[in-house]
Amino acid sequence: MNLLYATLGLIALYIYVSFASLLWEGIDRKLVARMQRRVGPPLLQPFYDFLKLMSKESIIPKHANKFYELAPVLALAVSIALLAYTPMGFAPLFATKGDVIVFIYLLTLIGFIRVLGAISSGSPYAQIGAQREMIVLVSREVPMMLALFTILWRLNNIGVEKPFSLATFYQRNIWELGTPLALTGTFILLVVFLAWLASEIEVGFFDIPEAETEVAEGPMAEYSGRHLALFELSNAIKMFVSASLVVAIFFPWGISAYIGLNGTLALVVDVLFHTLKVFAVLFVSMSIFRAITGRLRITQAVQVFWLRLFPAAIIGSLILAIDLLGVIA
Repeated sequence: MNLLYATLGLIALYIYVSFASLLWEGIDRKLVARMQRRVGPPLLQPFYDFLKLMSKESIIPKHANKFYELAPVLALAVSIALLAYTPMGFAPLFATKGDVIVFIYLLTLIGFIRVLGAISSGSPYAQIGAQREMIVLVSREVPMMLALFTILWRLNNIGVEKPFSLATFYQRNIWELGTPLALTGTFILLVVFLAWLASEIEVGFFDIPEAETEVAEGPMAEYSGRHLALFELSNAIKMFVSASLVVAIFFPWGISAYIGLNGTLALVVDVLFHTLKVFAVLFVSMSIFRAITGRLRITQAVQVFWLRLFPAAIIGSLILAIDLLGVIA
């Protein structure tokens, strides 16, 4: 019975996140347009685009193999599975010890599926985009994983029910440590996560794999119709999920307890409040970042990951470790 409720909850969550993520894309386009003194498209344009793509025929390249058609379906399926392990204002539906490993695996798998789909198309533009996608993917995940595991390790030292689970962030939060050292380390890791989020959704400096003016959408160059619609939806869900991780780690507080709500109503209010926080984080890491920065070369992006973000993650992790030693002493 619990599995049935969890499955129904996952379906409801998928519908809600699909709507919220497409709505944010419309808000983002409008915000960036205003920042650049343009009018911008209608707020519901992402919904129109999705429905239009779903109604169109998918054109299959002559040299594409079977995985070309399978990739969009797999990407969306993995995105839906990822929702089961994502904090959304409440503990993940399938929360368990060590579910952070599953979360990172599924989040990374979406990128690999995009790469394989691009390679399967037989397009040289798609293959260039796939190469860039792999380079960025390998580089960006390392600082994020170091920062994430450090924070979970530090929280586990102050007592939680499920070690290395994303549900940890709703039992204790990193700001509770309160010491100057801990706050300094946490702030550094917050900056790392915001930069990682911008790279995960590929905006600004990190709009490298698709790079419309260079490689004509890169991995998506040969996709059209329903196949492109599924990829776009999976990318929108991944964007929302990635921002949800940042919110759960650094801004996990709910609002229902403060206004005296409980039960289903409290759950709904906390989910809506979580969505507002996700939109606020995306405004910083996506809208502002996209409006004020240009695209880096692939070599420059790799240098940012390995020579800026990775050392910053190491410094933040060391500060939290030193803070623990001070507490023990």
